[in-house]
Amino acid sequence: MNDTPSSRTARKRIVSALIIAGVQVGGALLLSYARKQGMIDGETVTRGVMVLIGLGLAAFGNTMPKMLDGPPRSIRQATAAQSVLRVGGWAMTLSGLAFAALWAFAPRRGAEIASVAVVAAGMAFMLGYTVRTGIAFRTSTSD
Repeated sequence: MNDTPSSRTARKRIVSALIIAGVQVGGALLLSYARKQGMIDGETVTRGVMVLIGLGLAAFGNTMPKMLDGPPRSIRQATAAQSVLRVGGWAMTLSGLAFAALWAFAPRRGAEIASVAVVAAGMAFMLGYTVRTGIAFRTSTSD
């Protein structure tokens, strides 16, 4: 078995993604079981699964800053890449937490609309920051 740093990193990422997925699937199964036992209703199952999805997004966002691949070509490149991953991680973590909170506490129609809006806003912010950082990096390296 090849045990290079990149294979260890890949293994770690796969394991963390499987843990997040396992928690989501296990939680959904428990909620479904509780409904079949008459402990909760269908609305609670739906909201519970959506909260689990939001928490999964937040957990993934929390792992993003640790995803720097390979050796950087320069300190400046590493700094720019780490900055993008850190801001993206914060954006996705906060979006996921807002998504979960909306499904836990907001009226259903509001949660349906606002939860998509907060994740889209987080992604737009992350994309904008990435583009801005990339432009600033290219401009400063061409001087």
